[in-house]
Amino acid sequence: MPVYFFEHIYTRVILQSQTSNNDKNMIQNNTRLKISIQYGALFCFAAVLLMSAVCIPVVSGAQYIVAPSGGGFTSIQTAVTWASPLDTIIVWSGTYPGTVKIDKKLNLIGVDTGGGAPVIDPGKKGTALEIDADGCIVAGFTIQNSATASGILVISNGNTIENNTVSGNTAGIQLSSSNGNSIIDNTVTDSNRAGIVLRSADNNLIQGNTITKNTIGISLDEQSSFNTITYNTFSNTENVLSRGSDQLWESPSPLSYVYLGRSFTGKLGNYWSDYRGSDQNSDGIGDTPYVVRSAANLNSGTSLIQNEVDPAPLMDPIEYYLQIQPASGAVTTTVLPISVQVTPTAGTAPGNTGSPVTTPGRGDRLLGTLIVLVILICIVGAGCVLFIRSRNKLRHQIINTSEGPGDTHPHPLPGVIEKEPTVNIETPENISAKVTTPTPETEVVPAHQETPQAVGPKFYFPPELESRYGDIRHIGRGGVAHVFAAHRKSDNLLVAVKIPISFDEVTGKCFLNEIAAWQTLRHKNIVEVLEVNILPVPYVEMEYVPGSLESVPKPMPVWKAVHMVHGIADGLAYAHAHGIIHRDIKPHNILVTGDFVPKITDWGMSKVIATTMEKSSVAGFSLSYAAPEQVSPAEFGRTDVRTDIYQLGALFYELVTGSIPFGGESIVEVGNAIVRDDPIPPTEYNPDAEAVEKIILKCLSKNPSDRYQSATELLDALSRYLDEDEE
Repeated sequence: MPVYFFEHIYTRVILQSQTSNNDKNMIQNNTRLKISIQYGALFCFAAVLLMSAVCIPVVSGAQYIVAPSGGGFTSIQTAVTWASPLDTIIVWSGTYPGTVKIDKKLNLIGVDTGGGAPVIDPGKKGTALEIDADGCIVAGFTIQNSATASGILVISNGNTIENNTVSGNTAGIQLSSSNGNSIIDNTVTDSNRAGIVLRSADNNLIQGNTITKNTIGISLDEQSSFNTITYNTFSNTENVLSRGSDQLWESPSPLSYVYLGRSFTGKLGNYWSDYRGSDQNSDGIGDTPYVVRSAANLNSGTSLIQNEVDPAPLMDPIEYYLQIQPASGAVTTTVLPISVQVTPTAGTAPGNTGSPVTTPGRGDRLLGTLIVLVILICIVGAGCVLFIRSRNKLRHQIINTSEGPGDTHPHPLPGVIEKEPTVNIETPENISAKVTTPTPETEVVPAHQETPQAVGPKFYFPPELESRYGDIRHIGRGGVAHVFAAHRKSDNLLVAVKIPISFDEVTGKCFLNEIAAWQTLRHKNIVEVLEVNILPVPYVEMEYVPGSLESVPKPMPVWKAVHMVHGIADGLAYAHAHGIIHRDIKPHNILVTGDFVPKITDWGMSKVIATTMEKSSVAGFSLSYAAPEQVSPAEFGRTDVRTDIYQLGALFYELVTGSIPFGGESIVEVGNAIVRDDPIPPTEYNPDAEAVEKIILKCLSKNPSDRYQSATELLDALSRYLDEDEE
């Protein structure tokens, strides 16, 4: 109808113009005008229909309720099987046995209805939750007890796994041949192998997760690349095992955040429990990168030019960083938590106890959208036919009106200027002037520039020792040395090998002198030194202990802390009897066996660091656990066995309260607190600490003469508590 209306107007215009002008060019112009009006009308009509289609609400799918009672389903898998793509399944509090496999695009949302997050528990029979479809959302669940498989296995793309607790599985969350997924704000703990596993997985976002108490925090294979892993908390036996390449270990763009009451802007990396860097400007970001992977992590046949690092490691777990958001003017790819609107009452019809129903109006919207699309297709088809017919008719009219007698060449249309055809010939000059733009996968480095090297410390396992050890992997770094786990080739015994950071002559001599005393110590609570040598390079071979007290959750039950401190004090008493003082007791230097037996490590290493550190550094001890005589020897005297007593008291304080005795925003503030302030009584943090509060505060006395005068005295006090506890 609109086309014929415009043609009627056109006819009147043409008749008037023909009476006043019979020129052939006018006929040509009028013909083109007629076609333009037809197509303009057709376009307007199609645009109106298209806007109508756009205004039809987007299909959001139906919602179903899964609950132990009172819902449309009692089984999550049954609801998944029943549902259609784009539907939302709401799961109420309760424990749901068996495995769940999602094979269509769904939203699976757990809701705490008073009994905690809903639990998916396969009962040690395979994977708890498998996602085979693209674009799914899974949020709000506790997923546990996949003792022989993954808690969540994702083998599809573009999914969001958010705000789940994944615990007690062989692997927590595994992405296998899976791209473009978002793993956000999950808690992954107690995995036998790894908390998060990436296998042939690219361009995924791992953000804001708490990954603790796993054998390995995150594991990436050689085929995984271009993943963004940012502001997660890693506190595991081994935090990362990365064999992939080109991962981004910090936020892609600057973020604004609040740390310890102050606002900052910068890129955020991850918190690594084994990071030992400093924070001079107190912005919560380490001054030196955290080395994620070095050449030592690779097999002998693989070459690596640069270490892979986290350039912006966090000094504290992510919960200390508040109000994280994109900085003003920054472009960010950070994924915000996805909110799925749920309507619990839409899962069952009134009076229906089991049959699920779809959201009202869903079929009407689908039908309306389909009708509009069919009409648009018809219009486009009619337009194409009309275009072809009109073009042929116009060509015929032009030929008839432009050819005169004997004229064999058609004339150009009015207003159109003909151009001579041109031929582009590539001369040598043209060819040499061409510029080839590299693809995104290729980085072109001009010949006169040097390839930039990775920032931060580098380390490797000395090749001189490879004939003695196999299966070498880096497991940590202390103040002066790197630590590797390796199998001794002579008997295949798993040992720890400590290699000094520096190989200069002074370090070698100090290394041998200090470790010689440690080598004589043989006690169940002291890490045993198996071998020490400076040839072919300085190294220490020790017994391998898998974990450290640093990764143990705090606060812990008081009775458990007493048993831990009792074992450490027993080891110190033995060392003191042999004339050896540790001077650097802290969680990182207390290794823990699978039976929760503490073992003191790093004896005497603190003296070596004093020969290599700058004068402005704090040498030989960790400030957070330092005794007053270490901070101000002029006021409190020299260090002795009572220094170890103080440091053990600081560690005891942390075990029962979850906090160190003294803190501050700078080295000066912490140092002043240690020598001037009294610690907050442990009972203010933990009322259960009342039975040991006097013991802890006596250990933390400023004046060494007010402390326990020996580790044996401290053992006696702890034994009295243990005796009372047994009674």
